[in-house]
Amino acid sequence: MRIANPIYDVVFKYLLEDIEIARRFLSKIIGEEIIELTFQPLENITRSDRFEIIILRLDFKATIKTADGSLKKILIELQKGKQPGDILRFRKYLGDNYRKEDSIQQGNEVSKSSLPITTIYFLGFPLINIPTTVMKVNRVYHDLITGKTIESKEEFVEKLTHDSFIIQISRLGKEDRTELERLLKVFNQMYISDDSKILEIKESELTGDELLELMANRLRKAATEEELLAKVELEEEVEQMLDAHIREKQILVEAKNKLEQERNQLAEEKDQITQEKDQLAEEKDQITQEKDQLAEEKDQITQEKDQLAEKNNQLEDELSEMKKMIEELKKGIDKKEDN
Repeated sequence: MRIANPIYDVVFKYLLEDIEIARRFLSKIIGEEIIELTFQPLENITRSDRFEIIILRLDFKATIKTADGSLKKILIELQKGKQPGDILRFRKYLGDNYRKEDSIQQGNEVSKSSLPITTIYFLGFPLINIPTTVMKVNRVYHDLITGKTIESKEEFVEKLTHDSFIIQISRLGKEDRTELERLLKVFNQMYISDDSKILEIKESELTGDELLELMANRLRKAATEEELLAKVELEEEVEQMLDAHIREKQILVEAKNKLEQERNQLAEEKDQITQEKDQLAEEKDQITQEKDQLAEEKDQITQEKDQLAEKNNQLEDELSEMKKMIEELKKGIDKKEDN
């Protein structure tokens, strides 16, 4: 059987516009019986000269029958992301829903109130540290004084926190381990045909489960609707354009980062050269000071040498005078002896 690939937003929306399929499918995901479901599609549209870019977000107002038979109303926010960067969009839309008030019918009166939120994310990329296909992140009340789990629920807490379900489409295999994985078969990208917009699954793999057959038949119908397939092609073209833009942006960012690194490296080298230059100047000044000191010491030695030479000459003169005096005394003594 050839079915339209619900990895594309327009096909995903088409599948869940069937409110009965959506009610039963979402019931299987959250593990609770949804007895009433209201579809509230919300699309962010950005237009350019060539394209109309639609970012899909699906909100459902659900009435759930709990295990004890009571009813509760919740808001189910369903989003699909193909890139890890979609987390910013997820956070923004979640914040929008926390600010939203819904009309609540209580008898003959209608009041405004915020509803507890449950989020479901269909991811086209794998979470590195989470190997499972479907994960539930739920809230548990813990008494930090006694260490016990608090079983009762409180509206204040319920409206400020939420449960989440994460489905990793890229981790779906061909073996169905649970009923939910079997339903997710129509999302399994291992069945892509020669055309990425089409999945090709043997009918024998889709029979025996009424809900799965309903989903597959609706997607088979989608695969024959030319207008819808044209929107898929446009979505694919837009995504390719955005991917190319993202790649170009990444290249520019990488080039900018490399240039900044080179600039920082040059600045460090310049600082190092300046430091070495300053160090050389200091060493030169020190050598000059030492040279001047040596010159001064040399001048001092020369002066001392000159002083010693003068003293030596003086001593020689005195010695010569003494010699003359001795000679004269000697001559005087010799004359006295002759007389």
